Amino acid sequence: MTGNTADPIQDLLDQANLMFGVADRAVRAWRLGEWALLHRVRADNSSHGPDPARFVPDKGSSLALDDWGFAPDIAATMLPLADPDQRQNLVSTNARFPAMSAAENLVGAVQVHGAALTERRTSNVSIGTLCRSAIENAAKTVWLLCDPERSVRRARCLGYTARERSYQKGYIETEEQIYAARGDTSSPQYQAFQDTKQRYETRHQLILALPEAEVIRPPRKFEKIVEAAAKWIEDNPPPHVTEANGLEHGMTLGAQRFYAFGSSFVHGYKWMSDYVTGQRDIIAQISDGLAAAVIMTECAVALYEAQSTHPARTALRQRNYPHWLEPTVEAWRPRYHENVSAFTEPMAIGTATDEEQAAEPTPDEPPDAHAPGGDAAP
Repeated sequence: MTGNTADPIQDLLDQANLMFGVADRAVRAWRLGEWALLHRVRADNSSHGPDPARFVPDKGSSLALDDWGFAPDIAATMLPLADPDQRQNLVSTNARFPAMSAAENLVGAVQVHGAALTERRTSNVSIGTLCRSAIENAAKTVWLLCDPERSVRRARCLGYTARERSYQKGYIETEEQIYAARGDTSSPQYQAFQDTKQRYETRHQLILALPEAEVIRPPRKFEKIVEAAAKWIEDNPPPHVTEANGLEHGMTLGAQRFYAFGSSFVHGYKWMSDYVTGQRDIIAQISDGLAAAVIMTECAVALYEAQSTHPARTALRQRNYPHWLEPTVEAWRPRYHENVSAFTEPMAIGTATDEEQAAEPTPDEPPDAHAPGGDAAP
């Protein structure tokens, strides 16, 4: 942050340029929000929905094969669904939820910004908090899905699920105390709470019993997940992000910078006020935060969609993601279907060897899954 320039006219021009950037990111954020709400966007930009089928990975797609036959005993501990086959979706549901949450945070940030403009004030604390949350959530989806090796994605899924358990403990203990204080331990609501708790405990114990190599837990520090995701994006640049709509100093520094800056908002520290010394700085902070959050979320959505499309049926995939993500989805899709040695761009750490790629599909996957027109179960 640099404060206002000495030339008031130049300062106003700089602010106007920043506001144009904010407006562009606001449009991109809204469209991601419709994706998260399962809405279909029409050509005239109206929308209708929801349509959950648009989220389901295509049969025979990379993500469907990640789910297929994977840890059925653990999948059985998930909440019952109308379609029993859809319970075999550990990888895709774990990866999808953080991206949906990120998109919702982005929409909230844009709505706050719009209300602030209408009321002729600023809401940089609220916007900063929501953008920081969006960056963190989207980074988790990128971390879960970016590796080209199926065994790594599955292991990260299990590690992510195991890590969730530690954050539930405090909530569970508090709920037990509330039910006890109300004398409400025989109600249907309490029984449903106990059933849910038991399912999570069973799932946790099943994961603990697995070999260590089959469970890859995410870093405990959230900023490390953000750093890893941003680095992967920078090493595997998304074609839809250009010099005009990207971050000035790259994704890694841009995401790290705002995530650190946003910690002041989230945790109630005032040190950030020393770096925001004028109206231009406030607008620049909003612009940078939205840019980092939008790009991270767009990349999370693109990764999910790239792996949800059958390689022989790309034209049939129900596209509910923003049209400007298509170049990135197209560029990333083959990385999860072809031999990765054919690509010259950097790939994630843990890239599968030629032998491992040739060994797929694995025995628990339908044999025709990779064949053109294959109709594997999701």
